[in-house]
Amino acid sequence: MPAKACKEYRLEGRLIGHKNAINCLTISNNGSLLASGGKFLYMRQSHTKTYLEIGSDGMRIWDLKRRLQLPSPRQNMGLQNPVDPVTCACWITRQEAVRETLCYGTGLGFIGIWQQQGEGIEDFDAKVSRRIGTGKEIMCITYDHAGDDTRIATGTRDRRVQVWSFDFKGPLILVFSIELNSTIPRTINFNRTASRNLLVFGMYDGEVHALRGTDGVIIATNNAGPLIGHASVDNAQTLFLIDNVTNGFSLHRLDDAVCIRSYNTNPIKTFPKQVVFGEKTDVVVGGSDAGVIYVFDKNEGTLKQVLKHADKARVQTVTTYDGAHHSMIVGATSQNDAEPVISIWSRQRENLETARPPLGKALKNFVRGIVQLAIAIALLAYVSHVCVTMNTSISFESLGNIWRNLARPRDPTNEDIRTWVEQYIENREETIVISNENKLPTGRGKTTSNMEMEHGESQAVILLGI
Repeated sequence: MPAKACKEYRLEGRLIGHKNAINCLTISNNGSLLASGGKFLYMRQSHTKTYLEIGSDGMRIWDLKRRLQLPSPRQNMGLQNPVDPVTCACWITRQEAVRETLCYGTGLGFIGIWQQQGEGIEDFDAKVSRRIGTGKEIMCITYDHAGDDTRIATGTRDRRVQVWSFDFKGPLILVFSIELNSTIPRTINFNRTASRNLLVFGMYDGEVHALRGTDGVIIATNNAGPLIGHASVDNAQTLFLIDNVTNGFSLHRLDDAVCIRSYNTNPIKTFPKQVVFGEKTDVVVGGSDAGVIYVFDKNEGTLKQVLKHADKARVQTVTTYDGAHHSMIVGATSQNDAEPVISIWSRQRENLETARPPLGKALKNFVRGIVQLAIAIALLAYVSHVCVTMNTSISFESLGNIWRNLARPRDPTNEDIRTWVEQYIENREETIVISNENKLPTGRGKTTSNMEMEHGESQAVILLGI
């Protein structure tokens, strides 16, 4: 990615292939794959007639780098029902896993899990295909992975919340299933702590329930407003966004659901629209009923940019992704009588790690500088002592050569320092021999000064830690 940052999002491309409205989007953890879900049933019009066609248009996976659709695995015939749309999806991320896993739900209550197989990113296998609960629409789906245990949670239109355990090999194992009194789950989110509690956002009553992770018992309830078209929780799990279905989007505290900021979009109609955090929770990204995607500054509440997805079609489906050097926004057409298109927008960011070294690296450089300075002082003290004893002058040329070596960009090794000290001592010995040539008897072996030099050399080596 280019190092130069770009303040605005730019259109990178469009994906075409769906035949009907697109209900959900999700990007894999490494940013390489996009999953999009829509309806199986679509219509094709000619000049004189309207044809009803049935095709596998529900769940699609795209290679974002090549902008290509990947082959879909064979599925259970129950999931091929022509009137069954894909309503929600998420990628299951495991740190130790090298293959991606996709989980999704449908309008007729089917849950499907696709898992990558083999070496290529194109090879997916349908691992799970089953109908859950009473077969009502799966409104939302999420996951939590801790240690060796992966859990999948679903919320259905019949007010049921179910949590499943999945080991990526066998079938889903039910942990608990509860039925809420009046809340239809619009969004669910795991509290990513040891308790693994669940947050459930109600669509028609605006209630936010906290469910105990072991049995689903409600342990707290707050109210965020009359309606929730969609909700998203930030990574720190202190704030959440909702589509309030009235004037746009709003930001709330998670502990008490109090609204702290609004983002007005003046919607024409009260269609539910997805709203998500972007750029490490610095911006708010939401859809519209006017063919555009809104990007707000989260803290200031100001509109930063309007991305034109289409002329008039509704854009109720959006998602975001943050890479090391760039941020991405993806939006999709959510209207049956408009061309179903996925638009991809990106913005280059400064690489903060390059622009500002981490504290650990800065501390390491500081310590290295102190060590090099101590080496230089020790050499100067040693040379001064020798020269005073021998009544000779200091050769700063040799010291300068040593210091230039110490100041090299690369890190000096113990062997480098040993070589530089020996070179300097050798130069000093030659100078001492010349200056005292007439004072020493020939053939008498080593003088006291020579012995001091050897002893000093040993001390210098010990000081340098060699």
